[in-house]
Amino acid sequence: MLPAFPCNSSMHVMAVQWLLVLPMFLMVRVAAKGDETCWEPGVTWESCCAPAFGPEGNPACWGGDYTYERCCGLPDYPSEPPAALDPSAGSQAYPGCTVKDVVLRHAGEHGVFADLSIYSSSGCFQNNCGKTDKFTAADSGICARACAEVEACNFWSHGKQDGVKKCFLRSSDVVRDHGHGWTSGVKACGPSKLPDGFVAHATANAEALKACDAGKGEQCPDVAAAINTWLFAIKHLKQAFEGRVDPDTWHHVTQIGVDSQNFKAGLTSEYRPTDKDFPRVIYNNRLIFNHLDESLRQHGQVEINPQDASVPVPLRTGKLCGKDSCYEL
Repeated sequence: MLPAFPCNSSMHVMAVQWLLVLPMFLMVRVAAKGDETCWEPGVTWESCCAPAFGPEGNPACWGGDYTYERCCGLPDYPSEPPAALDPSAGSQAYPGCTVKDVVLRHAGEHGVFADLSIYSSSGCFQNNCGKTDKFTAADSGICARACAEVEACNFWSHGKQDGVKKCFLRSSDVVRDHGHGWTSGVKACGPSKLPDGFVAHATANAEALKACDAGKGEQCPDVAAAINTWLFAIKHLKQAFEGRVDPDTWHHVTQIGVDSQNFKAGLTSEYRPTDKDFPRVIYNNRLIFNHLDESLRQHGQVEINPQDASVPVPLRTGKLCGKDSCYEL
C-alpha cells in the first residue's frame, strides 16, 4: 500500500521524489476523482477522500489551494431542495435525530436574531454576537443547545461557511439547500439538557473560579473571564429558582446579577472599577451561592464527558469562561 502524503504543493513534490526509488510496478496511478490535478502517485483520492475519513476527508491532505471541495468533488445532489425536516424527529436520541447534508437558509426572513455571545465571540452577523442569527461553533451540539435556549428558534444548521464551522438558528425550514457536511435539526433535536441547578452549582464550584475568591492575582489574572463565568452561573441560578424562592432571596439573586453585569460593563467604560470592587462583587456572589448550596445539590448530578464539546467550558474542564463565550476553549 502506498503511503499517503498531505495534499500541498511541497508534499506533492516529496511524494514524487520518494516514489522514484520504488520499483516501477508500484507506480500505478489510481483513477482520478474530483479535480484530477490534485493527485500524484501515492497521493490519491482514496488516501484523502475515502468515506472513512468523514465529510471533510483526511485533514492531513488539505492546505493552500488543496481543499476537500476542490480535490474530492461534491456529491451530485438532486436539483429539487431536500425534504422538510420531520418535527417528530426530536423524539429520537441525538445525534440520530439530525439530518445530514442539509442547510437551512435565512433568505431574508427565517434567521433568529438573539444575544448569542455566551456561545461564541466570532463568526456573527456584522461581527455582533449580541444580535445575530449565526456564530462560530466547533460542535453541532453547541448549535442545538443554543436553539433549545432561544425561544424563537425552531430549527438549526451546523456546517462550514467560508472554511469555518458555524451555527445557524432558524425560525423555519422553508428555505432548504443541499450542503455537503452540514447537519440540521429541529429544536428538540440536541444533547440532553443540563439541569439549570446543576450548571449553576458546577460552574460556581469550578476550580478556576474558586481561585478567584481571593481577588485578582496570580491564580486569577483575568477578572473579565472570571466575572463572565459568574454571570453564566447566575443566569442558570435564576432559571433554576425563578418562582421557587421567597421574595427576599429572589431579590438577592437578581441583585448579584445586576452587580456582576455592572462590573463587567465597567471594565470597558471610562470609569473602570478598582481592584477593590472585584472582591466585593464576588464575595456577594459566593455568599448567595453558599446560601443556596443545599438546594442546588437537589437538582441532581450529571456525569460530564470531558470530550463533549457541547458542554460549557467550566463544566468540562474546570476552567473559566472566555471574556464573552462559555463554549470556546
